[in-house]
Amino acid sequence: MSMIRPQTGREVMTNSQNDNLAVSLVVGTAGHIDHGKSSLIEQLTGTHPSRLKEEQERGMTIDIGYAEFPVAAGLTAGIIDVPGHEKFIRNMVAGATGVDFVLLVIAADDGVMTQTREHLQILRILGVEHGMTIITKIDAVDEELLFMVKEDVAEFLEGTFLEKSPMFCVSNTTGAGIDSVKEALKKALSGLPEKDVSGVFRMPIQRTFSIPGHGTVVTGVPLSGSVAPGSELEVLPKGLKTRVRALQVHHQPAEEAHAGQRVALNIVDIKHREIERGDVIATRGFFSAAQFLEARLTYLDHFDQPLRNGIHVRFHLGTVDVGGTLVLLDKKVALPGEEVLVQVRLEEPVVCAAGDPFVVRQASPVITLGGGRVLGETKWKFKRFRSWLNENIASKEEHLDDRTGYLEYVVRSAGKRAVPIHDISRTLKLSHEETKSVVALLEKRGRLRPLENGKSWIHLDMFRAALKQVDKAVMAMHEAEGLSAGFQNSQIVKVTKLEIAVVEAVTAELCVRGKFSLLGAGKMRHSDFRGGLSREDMKSVTIIEKMHADDPFKAPIRSVIVEELGKPEKKIKALMQWLIQMGRLVSLTPDLALHIDGVIKAEQLLIQRIIKKGAVSPVDFKEELGASRKYVIPLLEYFDKKGLTRRDGNERKLTDGWRKFAFEESVTAPKD
Repeated sequence: MSMIRPQTGREVMTNSQNDNLAVSLVVGTAGHIDHGKSSLIEQLTGTHPSRLKEEQERGMTIDIGYAEFPVAAGLTAGIIDVPGHEKFIRNMVAGATGVDFVLLVIAADDGVMTQTREHLQILRILGVEHGMTIITKIDAVDEELLFMVKEDVAEFLEGTFLEKSPMFCVSNTTGAGIDSVKEALKKALSGLPEKDVSGVFRMPIQRTFSIPGHGTVVTGVPLSGSVAPGSELEVLPKGLKTRVRALQVHHQPAEEAHAGQRVALNIVDIKHREIERGDVIATRGFFSAAQFLEARLTYLDHFDQPLRNGIHVRFHLGTVDVGGTLVLLDKKVALPGEEVLVQVRLEEPVVCAAGDPFVVRQASPVITLGGGRVLGETKWKFKRFRSWLNENIASKEEHLDDRTGYLEYVVRSAGKRAVPIHDISRTLKLSHEETKSVVALLEKRGRLRPLENGKSWIHLDMFRAALKQVDKAVMAMHEAEGLSAGFQNSQIVKVTKLEIAVVEAVTAELCVRGKFSLLGAGKMRHSDFRGGLSREDMKSVTIIEKMHADDPFKAPIRSVIVEELGKPEKKIKALMQWLIQMGRLVSLTPDLALHIDGVIKAEQLLIQRIIKKGAVSPVDFKEELGASRKYVIPLLEYFDKKGLTRRDGNERKLTDGWRKFAFEESVTAPKD
């Protein structure tokens, strides 16, 4: 099902389908009130764009009107008629959002007027780059006056994006010159660059209404991404969840719509009165509303007074119009024609993305002050004249038009923190698949380091900084705790305050580089650390290790060692713990440890015995090992706990995955 707009201006639902329609262009009009914009559209399309009774009675455009213009086979452009009257300037900004091409309309009997200038300024601010100029009402002036008007218009357009564009003279009454405009417009639209439709779906809502039997419909021009029936969306800033039931592109049913098209969405689970112009409908989970925005503002050059800090303004972005305050961040005042970094503190939250164009108008008297591009959102009020802050914002701006560069900037700005795929996608407003392709490019360039098996990333510069931090921190930990042979990642996290994902990647890299040694129980020892034991302690450690190594399966319990060395039990316990951390001893019970060589030998004998003869009992293993039960039972329990064996009654069998739990020497040892 779909929504079709007949010339009466009333929406109805129909089951008709036009599979050949391809619409991807939006043309906008601009110009002073009563200069013939709506009449020009009617001449070009055969449809008068005014849809409100009040508009038709007053002969002026109050809201945004629409009509279709056939460009070529399979290609139709939608022409948006925007109001010229100063009171309806907010609708002009809304209509200009998403415009690919503009028709600047100037009446021959008036010439360049106030709204002509303001509309052109707004179009420049909003980033419109393509268009043409139409001088209307040529039947109302003589040839001499028309010549003078054309010269004035040409001078007015100098230095703008319309300076070298075509200029046509027409009469909306007689139709003179209309055919030339049609042909030139078709040629110009056919040659426009292809619109970028990547990213996640987002559409500022221009209108909302309800159709009996079908429910709520919202219309607008998507700024990014694509949408199809079944798409899960949300209306922001209200946070209302919804789903697309059906859609139209320029009043024709379609299976998909994308950025730059005139779109109507039939959505479910929301009443149309819950939505208003200024809301945004978007893919769920990627956008949020903010009241504090970072931006670069251009103050228009025709003013004779500087722009001062703290001025109250009306902020126009997409279809939203909200009050706010401008805080100048890097200048005391902005002179006419200057650019300035600002924080816009809004009275109500708005939904936007980095790069979005905006316009600001003085609250009273209402005049356009300037505009620019949103650089980002923040939760905090910024203080003025903070050089580090201004440099950070400027760096963000530098990478704004380079998706790869902007992603690198975003991850680097996160510092020594793991940035997950969802955070990157949300910041870039790209799907996870689109994000992964950009991430892969930066990985290939060696600018990003993957963490957590590719679930998150850290910038290479920040990873290098983390390497230095952990290297220094572990050495300091050694100095502070001399008898601790090494430290686990969790201990390093507590000291460095780095995330576990970052620490795990850093310590693994330091082990590869030979800076760290991996001990038992996942502990790291700094290879440069030579302290930790006094000469006397080292002498005792050597004796203790020898007592365990000489006859591995007759190792003494701790109380015997205490008696032999004549040292306090606490000291012997600390020295034995040091040997365990160094991987020289393996703790079997609180009082008993075996030398690592003996444990490896016992493991090899156990594995070979089970492989040859099947499950082994403690008695069998005792005979194989030639050791007493005092050592055999703790060893078997150690191998159970390790995951090498499992108990079956009174016997032990190898586990299914025993190889990954065995010492490397046991796995690679030749079988007799």
